[in-house]
Amino acid sequence: MSTPSATITMQQRQLGNELRKLRDAAGLTQEEAADHLGKAHNKISRVENGKVSISKAELEALLNLYKASEKDKLWCRELAKGARRRRGRPNDETTLYLGPKWFRAFRDFEQSATEVMMVSSEVLPGILQTEDYIRGMFAGRGDDPNGKAVEDTVRVRQARQSILTRENAPHFSFVLSESALRRQIGGHEVMAAQMQHLAELALLSNVTIQVIPFDTRSYVDTGYDFVIFRFDQDTSTDIVYIEIYGDAVYLDKPPEAVRRYTDLLSRLYGIALGPVESRNFVLELASQFAGSNARKD
Repeated sequence: MSTPSATITMQQRQLGNELRKLRDAAGLTQEEAADHLGKAHNKISRVENGKVSISKAELEALLNLYKASEKDKLWCRELAKGARRRRGRPNDETTLYLGPKWFRAFRDFEQSATEVMMVSSEVLPGILQTEDYIRGMFAGRGDDPNGKAVEDTVRVRQARQSILTRENAPHFSFVLSESALRRQIGGHEVMAAQMQHLAELALLSNVTIQVIPFDTRSYVDTGYDFVIFRFDQDTSTDIVYIEIYGDAVYLDKPPEAVRRYTDLLSRLYGIALGPVESRNFVLELASQFAGSNARKD
């Protein structure tokens, strides 16, 4: 018999996150929301944790209680419909989010996960980027003449970075290829500061950074970028995120589809340098970039 947590769908979990944010914004407690529904006080907690579903009538009652905007109401209704469909079709493999919805989902999972595992082969993950690195990535962007998109990106990524040092922060593990570390974005001075920043983050107790150097003996498993979100050490509810141009794919079922990525991650851990070696590697790169900048001056 499967455990209740094994039946959690991705949309059900995200709907809980959305309802929690709306309740907090309304300044209401879980007990007050449960009383409004005439339910036991643990009902709202279980809904917000994604552990139980919610009926259409209950959802509408909460959205009205929270004075949700029409935009938030539509999004929550869409998530609720998706959760009901997924419960009926347990072998579904993917959910595709288009436009801004894909990143809204990403931020929700990043906030609520207990463990976040990221693999990056060409560019450093946004949560690790310095402000100058971010700006360097978008330098000369032709579709952003007034720089608004750049400023929005800087603001959002810096807000995300506070997760790394918050109380009860998730554990973050990063597997980075040497390509991602050496790709020069913003010039040598920016890269030297970025490498120093990585080395400082690697000292956090909830952050593990491992590097796959160019001279690794195995390349067959490299070149794939993905993120795995884990909740409460329950691997049966892992969510795999794969970003593609303009949208993103999320995998949460069937188990075999998710397991392919957790197995791949295990192999990448095996071929990467250890955390201490990786930090030394990053510091050596920082020295190289700083030296290159000094010679240029």
